Amino acid sequence: MQAEDVINMLRAHKGVYDVFVMDGAAAVRMELEESKNGGFCCKYENRALNESRSMDLRLCVFSDSFLEAPTEMMTVLADDSGHIFGHDVPKGMSREKIGEEAIWVSSTYVMYAQEMPTSDLKFVVLPHSVSFLENLKGVSKVVAFNPAISTNVFLRERFGYTGPVNATSTIIAVNFSE
Repeated sequence: MQAEDVINMLRAHKGVYDVFVMDGAAAVRMELEESKNGGFCCKYENRALNESRSMDLRLCVFSDSFLEAPTEMMTVLADDSGHIFGHDVPKGMSREKIGEEAIWVSSTYVMYAQEMPTSDLKFVVLPHSVSFLENLKGVSKVVAFNPAISTNVFLRERFGYTGPVNATSTIIAVNFSE
């Protein structure tokens, strides 16, 4: 029943077009798509995908935008030691979290040049949550992320999604409490 509750809540959420349960084959193919990304500038690491692997339920949600307006970084440019050299700046992010040394390269992205990277930079997708799902009885953890464009194309084909062409996909993984 818990999985049905999560799916029903998502389907009722404003802006959601459809929700699909990811089976093992879809999850493996999604992971293959995500693993070949990064050629645009650097290595690609999807920490959210890594964290979602062992969770109880994985869903693909097609919607008109983010399920919740982000208030934290969703992607970073980092080296292998974890130093951050750039990140996105969502509209809802507190400006106090951005250091004075930030170099604004666009209205939604900053870079930092205070030190040299210890390795090649990588583009890292960070896990985020969906608070209205975390508040559901029986849900212990939620991890969400927006996959790469090529993965989005695969997911549309895999699930036969025929809704609005400008829909975004979000992968949501859920753990249930015992």
